[in-house]
Amino acid sequence: MAAFIAGDQPVADFDYDKPDQLPQQGTTSLEVVGQTLPTEQTVDAFVGSWSDLTLPEVGTYKVFGVVTKDGRSQRSLVDTLVVVDPDDEWHNVITARLEWDGAPDQDGTLQRLLSVARDQVEAYAPELPDGAAIPERYRAGQLMQARNTFNASITNGDNSVDLGGGLVISSRPLDWAVKQLLRPARAKKAVG
Repeated sequence: MAAFIAGDQPVADFDYDKPDQLPQQGTTSLEVVGQTLPTEQTVDAFVGSWSDLTLPEVGTYKVFGVVTKDGRSQRSLVDTLVVVDPDDEWHNVITARLEWDGAPDQDGTLQRLLSVARDQVEAYAPELPDGAAIPERYRAGQLMQARNTFNASITNGDNSVDLGGGLVISSRPLDWAVKQLLRPARAKKAVG
């Protein structure tokens, strides 16, 4: 997993299994956002440290494992690097993992789910005035909808959406519990 907070200087290590389609022999490295990170020379893994990485801006970035042999290189996607904004009030991969046991292992997948859920919450919830703080119920709705969307991807459905990175989901409308959280039903007076 590769999630960092913008402004950090990473010190964590990485250890990715080498995809079967890559040659077992050759010099290995990781490539991310135009940077090459050295790795230990192992037969079946990319092992090294993120400490040589200069973090890019907030966003998601593909991480490639590279094998170079006889002057030729071949690469394969091994992960998604996620850089989060520490000042964003919405959930991100780091905050979501604190509250969601069983969240997807891949940070890129989780980030896509959170992004889609945020879009759905923003489309359904009452519009906030410019500069207003995000209500906790909006954040809770985002996480609930991300979880529901993920659970829908595990079951078979008629409406499938390819989110990329190997994640295909069965699209579902905004969950009724999320709708209630965002626009609570209020009792109406009736004149009889």
